[in-house]
Amino acid sequence: MSSSPELPLEHTSRCINQVVGVSEAESHEIVSQAHRHGIALIEELPLDVAVSFKAELERCGIYCEMVPAEKPLSQDSIEGDMWELGLLRDEHYSREYTSRCLCQVAGLSEADAYEASSQASRHGVALIDKFHSEHAEHFMSELTRLGIDVCVVSAGEE
Repeated sequence: MSSSPELPLEHTSRCINQVVGVSEAESHEIVSQAHRHGIALIEELPLDVAVSFKAELERCGIYCEMVPAEKPLSQDSIEGDMWELGLLRDEHYSREYTSRCLCQVAGLSEADAYEASSQASRHGVALIDKFHSEHAEHFMSELTRLGIDVCVVSAGEE
């Protein structure tokens, strides 16, 4: 699904909630991701169901594109490409600013972002989450651009 700037976010969220049947919180998160990144995955569905949902959402003015689901990766290949993104203590910015950046860039919930900010403040470093290398690198670049001190290490390192 991609976000249309002409449609109010509430309308888009309500349509996804009604058509797809996901919770209000899930539909709000989908719309937020589409708004931030220009695209969001609604749900992996059987083809006939996806076609029906796509048509109904497009009647609501929401543009959707169907893409085939990727074949599942082996657990070894998934874990081998994982990196931990860490938040470092930073006295320059408030926990609120840091939390807001973590929500916007890495897609953390407000509670998880504030907890990471608090842990970094108390302990000097906090694990944000594990990500595939491309995502970790992107998040690190964006957070650094916003002035947030972060580090990335291979999830396999102890």
